[in-house]
Amino acid sequence: MEPITVLSDGKRRIAYENIIQLFREWLADAPSGSVIETHRGSWENSRYCIVDYQIAEEAVSAANAIRAFMPQIPLLVITDFKSLIRKRHLQQITGTGEMKMILWNEQDPNHLIKDMQQWLHASVYESQIAIPPILSMR
Repeated sequence: MEPITVLSDGKRRIAYENIIQLFREWLADAPSGSVIETHRGSWENSRYCIVDYQIAEEAVSAANAIRAFMPQIPLLVITDFKSLIRKRHLQQITGTGEMKMILWNEQDPNHLIKDMQQWLHASVYESQIAIPPILSMR
């Protein structure tokens, strides 16, 4: 089971293998009892979901599709200056889980990993739950 599901159109060509490894390390460091297993099959055991679509409507549709089955799954939405995914789009996503939007910079692809490392590692020490502090859009 992967700790994270990636829903993507593949247009940004982000190397998610490194990001998934970051999540594995973060989950291993999470306080015991703070990670909830769903005991469902395959992707439904994911603890987090990355949504990476350049077209805002497709990102919202993909996020709503996974939230239909797992309404509380936390979402990380990737955006860039071209795609124009904004807060108003996040407000169209159903479910009760947390959401965070991170900016992708094609000129500096490692910046995404650096941002996520800081975000994930800081949250292990600041929070007693296994979800990094992120924007709640309810």
